[in-house]
Amino acid sequence: MRKVTVSAFLFFIVALVASCAVNTQEPVSSTILLDKVDRTILGKDFSYPMDSPEVSSSIVVLQPGAETGWHFHEAPMYAYVLDGTLEVTYSDAGVEKTNTYTAGDAIMEGLDVPHNGRNVGSAPVSILVVNIGSVDLENTVLLGD
Repeated sequence: MRKVTVSAFLFFIVALVASCAVNTQEPVSSTILLDKVDRTILGKDFSYPMDSPEVSSSIVVLQPGAETGWHFHEAPMYAYVLDGTLEVTYSDAGVEKTNTYTAGDAIMEGLDVPHNGRNVGSAPVSILVVNIGSVDLENTVLLGD
């Protein structure tokens, strides 16, 4: 009987120590994606709409070879590439500049600058888009061909 009691006591101690083990994983963590950026991807200042602000978000998905079409944004827009490779060509004052974004890239998109995004990879591109606009501004203005 004494062996059973000692075995039970040792089992209890081991279980107690195991349950008291330090949990090294934080219950809440944070990864900074974009930190206090005060300019767009094209190096220009931006400001938040002051009258009738609206915030909206979406996930935009482009299939391989798909393009967004030429467009521009009247209000600040934050984008985070979730998956894939996206090539964006900007036409700023008649000069074209092309940037490539991949999964994990976070940007403040250019304002009032025509641009076209294109999926240059073999897998879909997924982008989290957050528009920081107002009732008086269009988040996206499509341009004709």
